[in-house]
Amino acid sequence: MKKFVTETWLELLFFAFILSVWLVWAFILPFNEGPDESMRSRIVEYIIEYGKLPTGYQQEIMDYSWGFTYGFRPILPQMLEALFIRVGMFFTRDAFSLLFIGRLASILCGLVFAGYVYALGKKLFKSEEIRWLFLLMTVCLPQAGFLFTYLNCDSMALMATAMILYYLLKGMEDSFSISTCIWLAVSLSICILSYYNAYGFLISSVLVFGGTFLERNRRGEPCWKDFWKKGVLILVLVLVLAGWWFVRNYFLYDGDILGLRTQDVYAEKYALDMLKPSNRQTFKNQGLSVWNMLFHSGWAASVLKSFIGVLGPFWYTLRWWMYVGYELLFLAGGLGLVASIILKKKQAVNVASLSLHLGLIVAILVPNFLNFWYSYATDYQPQGRYSMPMLVPFMYYVVSGLSFLIEKLAKSGGESWKRLLTIGVRLVCLWVAGVLLFCVVKIMWPAYRDVEDKSKATIYTIEGSFIEE
Repeated sequence: MKKFVTETWLELLFFAFILSVWLVWAFILPFNEGPDESMRSRIVEYIIEYGKLPTGYQQEIMDYSWGFTYGFRPILPQMLEALFIRVGMFFTRDAFSLLFIGRLASILCGLVFAGYVYALGKKLFKSEEIRWLFLLMTVCLPQAGFLFTYLNCDSMALMATAMILYYLLKGMEDSFSISTCIWLAVSLSICILSYYNAYGFLISSVLVFGGTFLERNRRGEPCWKDFWKKGVLILVLVLVLAGWWFVRNYFLYDGDILGLRTQDVYAEKYALDMLKPSNRQTFKNQGLSVWNMLFHSGWAASVLKSFIGVLGPFWYTLRWWMYVGYELLFLAGGLGLVASIILKKKQAVNVASLSLHLGLIVAILVPNFLNFWYSYATDYQPQGRYSMPMLVPFMYYVVSGLSFLIEKLAKSGGESWKRLLTIGVRLVCLWVAGVLLFCVVKIMWPAYRDVEDKSKATIYTIEGSFIEE
């Protein structure tokens, strides 16, 4: 009973902490100090003003530097933000207050994300301390925390990835019950309508779903009728919930269901000369190798750094010791993971478990490949936020490796050594939470405390100058 009460209070304390941090951060941040917030907000404003969804052609949401709009891409996050602001307009018409209310949609996604990560930790790890380490390292990563404080599509995508993984694990336990299939379909639909870089989880879902039934078949269970029935159920629900967007694109953009080809046509026509796709200097059109960009350009180091955290409009870096601390945790987790694979005793192959790990690896590789290829072939932008959909599976493997090392060290010592390791894990948890709090108090607040009107957008140009709107 005492343990239950303690754990409940810790849960409440954790959620109160992250909610407070995100609310303060969202309040501190002036308009458009989150990447692309201005372009996203134009979609929100259009929905509120006209009561309908914009097309990618709409001049009202056009960015004439880049020559395109985000209306070509899925806009479910902006639909939710518009709903929040529309409700807020019953109480206020103050510009920044309405912006803050719109940002609450991202904060809500963050809270749902944290809830599912907490639930995932219970399914993935036996040790209570390791569960908390997984939760804090995933939710309190500075770059992830930043994404939950302004208008974007990343926050909803992260929420969807955690939901998908949770229902995949639940499906492996209950052979994908009807309720699990429905929730998985909802999660997949949210993912599809939020962010293309998270689409690796669609492949992961197919792999885990198929692997679960293959394992049942291998054990001699009659399951293929169940497989088709539930597979079709998920597919139909996803087509109903998310397919309408691509049907709409098909008719609006002459068969371009993703809208990306049409977006490039518009960019070529309307963008500034230096930003037209045909004029951009890329590693690919200069004949340079992928290896050259990956290592000699500093791309990999920049992505790692900004995956941990580069805040504001990609201007405000963290303190050096924060990067070192996270990199050491990643390195130790990686070494522990490799050691666990090498030292693991041979076991009978479980197809479901194998498919889960394959799915997790795919979920890590796909956003990184898309991030890399965009920089290599389209526009050199080494930003870790483009790889952020991999956050949950990546942190799972990091923490799994750390857990293996801790377990081995605990076995090599006595009770006092085990207690010392437990204290060490708890201190790391506090350090991770402290880093997130530091970002708000010592980096964001000093950067923006003198801004008088936070509703005015600072528009950053490619030359690094800016104008006030």
